[in-house]
Amino acid sequence: MYWYDVFPQVVLADRESSVRIHPRFEHVKLKSSRQLQIFTSPFGGMTESGMMGAYRWGSNDGEKVDYEMQGDDIILHHWFAGEQEHNIQLVITDRENPDFFERRSIKIYSLHRDLLSLRPFKGETHSHSSGSDGREDPRFVVARYREKGFDFAAVTDHGNYESSQTAHDFWQESVPDFNIVQGEEVHAPGNPVHIVNFGGTKSVNDMYRQNEECYHQEVGQTAENLPSDLSPEVRRITASCRWVFDRIRSVGGLAIYAHPFWKMSRNVLPFPVVDAVFNDRRYDAVELLGGFYREESEANNFQMIYCLEQWAKGNRFPVVGASDSHGSVIFPENRPSVVNFIGKNSVSAADADLFGWYFTVVLGENNSTGEVIRQIKAGNSVAVEAIPGNVPHIFGSLRLVKYVSFLLRELFPVLSSLYRAQGETMISLLAGEEEAAERLKLLSGRVDLRREKFFTGR
Repeated sequence: MYWYDVFPQVVLADRESSVRIHPRFEHVKLKSSRQLQIFTSPFGGMTESGMMGAYRWGSNDGEKVDYEMQGDDIILHHWFAGEQEHNIQLVITDRENPDFFERRSIKIYSLHRDLLSLRPFKGETHSHSSGSDGREDPRFVVARYREKGFDFAAVTDHGNYESSQTAHDFWQESVPDFNIVQGEEVHAPGNPVHIVNFGGTKSVNDMYRQNEECYHQEVGQTAENLPSDLSPEVRRITASCRWVFDRIRSVGGLAIYAHPFWKMSRNVLPFPVVDAVFNDRRYDAVELLGGFYREESEANNFQMIYCLEQWAKGNRFPVVGASDSHGSVIFPENRPSVVNFIGKNSVSAADADLFGWYFTVVLGENNSTGEVIRQIKAGNSVAVEAIPGNVPHIFGSLRLVKYVSFLLRELFPVLSSLYRAQGETMISLLAGEEEAAERLKLLSGRVDLRREKFFTGR
């Protein structure tokens, strides 16, 4: 729940902008006896006249902001300096009650024009359904992602492209504002590396199945030309990865190097393989955060540190976050005696672990698959870890991390009820409620309209 509509909440840096603050409820409106002053504290310390001094502990040295009233709405006018977040403080007193004092906070972000022209989209690049080792129908899986607040989602089953096609074809007409991306997890013969084909128009698994002899021949030829200091086995695996990455690109997909530090009784990939695939640099993006339960979180930590080291060496690559979820719903277990003799509860469902814990935020001109891929390749994405009960952790360039941190607090929670309504209606349609189809038509486009108002005020 939020008290105010604020339009726009993202503005162009280094110019004056007007922002409308609209109280949503009667109890939030200013009473006739109330007096208002507005101050702004730029988090980065940049102002129109220069730089603020260092923060003094306990002080509140905000700059006073001009405003006017239009009915119950507050219209503030301010020069928003630099690329930073601004804390707008509404200081309210009461001329009839000298003891009354209230300070309310509203956040504005000022951006340079290159990012201001883009919109944020939250997405899943790696998940599973009953098309492989997941628990749920692929059409249900993507509906749950919409309910959870995602703008795009891909079902990427092990060795199976068809389940993503099923989900895409079923929903594309009735939910056109939700991008259901086709894809698969590719498992080439003799290759332990997990690779995601995100957004490709054809199956890469089918390519090697159609002519496995040719696959082995091409991989062998490539392996002969890889560095001689690598062992024959590492050269063969690296060559196979190159074959997969190149073919994902050939069908228009994003080639994602998935969870390189995943471990069972030991790391699934020997470290020489991890290094060789990273150094060969044929992937488009690395799945930096995701796929790991709480007790496995050190794997994500290893991946982050490895990424920082690679970046420091000049090997900069785009990053994504992904849940690698194999189910979106669980029915909490009761005592064994109840489960064995009465049965599992089939009503009181909860979100399954991993579902929604890790995701990608992409900044793009639109939410189409081609644009999402283009912007990830351009470095306009961050990987996010948002495990329930923990504060979110965001990884990418500092510029994007600061901005997405603001969006996760200020934009996506406001959109959550709109996502949820659409996702719940998709699930109702799957459950056989025919009237849900008409409700989906009414809900279509509402998320995008509200997102656009966040940026333009219209």
